[in-house]
This record gives sequence, structure tokens and C-alpha cells, in this order.
Amino acid sequence: MIIRNYKNKDKEQVKSLIKGVLKEIFGTAENLEDLDNINKNFQLFLVAEDNGEIIGTLGIKNEGDARISRMYVKKEDRRRGVGRALMEKALSYCEGKFKRIFLSTYPQMNSQGFYKKGGFRVYKKDERIWMEKINSLRQ
Repeated sequence: MIIRNYKNKDKEQVKSLIKGVLKEIFGTAENLEDLDNINKNFQLFLVAEDNGEIIGTLGIKNEGDARISRMYVKKEDRRRGVGRALMEKALSYCEGKFKRIFLSTYPQMNSQGFYKKGGFRVYKKDERIWMEKINSLRQ
């Protein structure tokens, strides 16, 4: 498995992966407009690739602070360290560029434990769960 930057040729595989994960979790896949122009809508977009197949994604949006977005791993590739490898590369990228790193997730995704192990904490709950990196560079 390699973690690398998104290339335009990855677009259909990325969209297919994300749609598949969203359908698995929510039964539907909506609000994917930001994937129509990944290079414009994300400061950084990473893919995990294994034998030519994209098995995971993670994007960073610049919202003044770094917002981790579109982190998905194919069901059959979970618990193999794909998410951790994507997150490590993303956090390394953010170091020195942003004062704060945050993300949102949904209760149905059962991902809070993963993010907490990675040093994130919940700071707000509404229909989403909002988390920020503990010890972000914010002082």
C-alpha cells in the first residue's frame, strides 16, 4: 500500500469508493459536489493505493484552519492501518501550516474511537460530531 497525492486520473475511482462507503453507512450518497473539482476544493487530497486500486481517501480543506474531510476506507481494507497511514501523512502536511486541525463525523460512522486514538477530542455535537486535534499548534 502506498499513500500518495491525488491525480486527476483517480477521479472516478475516488468517487466510486466514497459513494460506496456512504451507501454502506447511510443507504445513500449525497452532497458529493466537492469531488467534481478535487484540485480546487481541497488544499491536499490523499489516496491510499494497493495494487493499482484506490482503497482509501483523505482530504484537507483550508477553512482558515485545516479541516480533515472525505476520509474513507473500503470496508474490506479497514483495520489494516490504511486510515492511520492517511492521517499520519495529513497531519504531517498540516504541521506548521495551520494552528488548528478539526473534522466532523457522524454517529453512524462509528469513527470516534479511531479519531480519539489519533489525538482528537469532541468539542461540539449537533447532527454531526465535531472533533479537533489535541495539542494543535493553537496557543
